Amino acid sequence: MSNEQKYITVSGQKIPVTEELQTKYYKMKRRERYLESDVKLGRIDVDMEKEEVTFVPSKEDSIQRLMDIGQDFNTEDSVEGIIEHKAMLLILQEAMEVLNEQEKQLIDYLFYQELTTREAGKKINASHVTVLKRRNAIIKKLKKFFKF
Repeated sequence: MSNEQKYITVSGQKIPVTEELQTKYYKMKRRERYLESDVKLGRIDVDMEKEEVTFVPSKEDSIQRLMDIGQDFNTEDSVEGIIEHKAMLLILQEAMEVLNEQEKQLIDYLFYQELTTREAGKKINASHVTVLKRRNAIIKKLKKFFKF
């Protein structure tokens, strides 16, 4: 840590603060700018090499505009179902942290890259039976997080 006094500017006045507070303040200000402009407004990306201009729409949108351009919404999805799904994903993300790198790699091959057990076995130099056994052991380990 440096001994230099840190400041933040509030209403045009410099206020002395700790380095930690200054860092948090500027992160908060950056997040505020992100939410106020980056999310609400679209942007234009220019690729000079390909000579292409692409409009990237805002991350915030209205249902009406989306419906106007033909976006279909599944009306069967309830708010509770969406929240439950998101909660399950958060639990799974936390559960994945207990896996070692080899287990995470196997999950990646089988569930994200959608390789067969034989294909995954070739990548990790193991038989498809070994891959099945490891997959089952990993799933058993992850299931513990979903028992309420």
